Amino acid sequence: MLRRKAFLAWLALLILTLLLPVAARPGLARAQAPCDGRWYRVQQGDSWSKLAQRTGLAVSALKEANPAAANHPQGWLIVGQSLCLPEGAAAVETGPASPETFPMTVRRGDSWAVLAGRYGVSVAALQAANPSLVRAGQVLRPGDRVLVPIVPAMIERFACSEDLPATAHTAAQVLTEWGGSVEILRSYLTRCGVLANDRGAVEQAALLGNEEPEIVLALVKPQADGDGPLGLLAVLGAGPLGWEVLHQSGLAADVDLLTLGDVNQDGQPDIVWSDTTCSAAACFTTLHVTSYVDGAFRSWVNGNTTLASAAASLEDVMPQGSGQELVLQGGVIGTVAAGPQRAVTQQWASLGGGPYVLVQESHAPSFCLYHRVLDADAAMRAGAQDSYAAAIAAYRAAADDPRLVACWIRPDEVEELRAYALYRLAIAYSLTGERNAADAVVEELVERYPDDSLAELARLWWTTYHTTRDEAAACAVATAFAQRRPDSWQRLADYGFANPSFTPADLCRPGASAAP
Repeated sequence: MLRRKAFLAWLALLILTLLLPVAARPGLARAQAPCDGRWYRVQQGDSWSKLAQRTGLAVSALKEANPAAANHPQGWLIVGQSLCLPEGAAAVETGPASPETFPMTVRRGDSWAVLAGRYGVSVAALQAANPSLVRAGQVLRPGDRVLVPIVPAMIERFACSEDLPATAHTAAQVLTEWGGSVEILRSYLTRCGVLANDRGAVEQAALLGNEEPEIVLALVKPQADGDGPLGLLAVLGAGPLGWEVLHQSGLAADVDLLTLGDVNQDGQPDIVWSDTTCSAAACFTTLHVTSYVDGAFRSWVNGNTTLASAAASLEDVMPQGSGQELVLQGGVIGTVAAGPQRAVTQQWASLGGGPYVLVQESHAPSFCLYHRVLDADAAMRAGAQDSYAAAIAAYRAAADDPRLVACWIRPDEVEELRAYALYRLAIAYSLTGERNAADAVVEELVERYPDDSLAELARLWWTTYHTTRDEAAACAVATAFAQRRPDSWQRLADYGFANPSFTPADLCRPGASAAP
């Protein structure tokens, strides 16, 4: 009787001992105890014996420091699992990173072996990537989310092309083959060299309201000849026969995907992206907005958004704009041949949800006299809006402000520009009908710069306009004079390639035309 009771007690203890490892499986284990050494993350290919060899510790010492890990039913180490390496353990070099994975949902009839055959991976690799699903009896349940390691065989049959549009179409085939797996698509694009380091992007976004989100690609392909990379923006969508290319840009330079969404709050999805071309002197960035309008993706910018050394951002800075504005800052080219420069800030707005247009441009402060002349000419072009008040003030400052200095390489730069400012000031007064003021400025120009050709031209222009009240006739006189005296306009013709050119016709008011 006593023997029978002892046997039953021993049997109960044995059953309890066998059940304990199951309760301590990964995913059900209690919180890990503090470590008196350092932590190590298990890599692909690790085992207790290999770690013992690399750390100089006994297997028993490693297991004693990691009782939860030591209780795995098959004695495995799980990739990604944290182990405590007790004090005195030798340094362990980190092995290669765990393979990338993509998720799938277990269906009725699936098993580890079935999944391994379907995806071309080993059962061990599948279980190592899914330690929490390794149950007693090797059972998988419908609805389980299994991470499948991505192996080269999955994408090897999809060829890479030097042609970026062809790559976008092959990307759609990859998505069709692998059920829209973004992870496998990334692996294919990385193998083809169009996603590398910080270049390129693969983003999912529900742009069109379909059940399956669209995928936006920013592909960048370095060129073998050393030129800058080529880029392409493409939008892929799931159709009834599989994935297809819904839209792609023309070939551009280095493409960067900035944001996805309804940025101008017009109820239509937008893709904000840029392309950048670099030279020895500077990089030039063009900002794009591609919007889905009337059943197609279209450019949603009116105007040229290219700017040197530009930083682009989306900000809500203008109450009259719809949604967010495009803000570009930059404009400086790093070479002397570009001429005197100053940083510029541009704000592009979507007015009423329409295409983005340039609504404001401002420059950094400058004491360069040439810059003040440029500002005055810009005010002259918009003169009808304020009766030339801003132009008159700017030309007067250019003619008189002692703080404004030369910033280019012409010997008589200050005198030439001040004479030009007085000449344009006389024209501005003439156009406002202020005869006495115009007459006084012409006399001032003749007195201050008697040998300057613009003094003679100012008299001719003012006399013609005062007599005929015909701006086109006065402009014709100015153009004819400029052809005889090229020094009258060449002073502004070459201030570096980054600045506006200047021709004889520019001696007239911008927008005025000479009489035939």
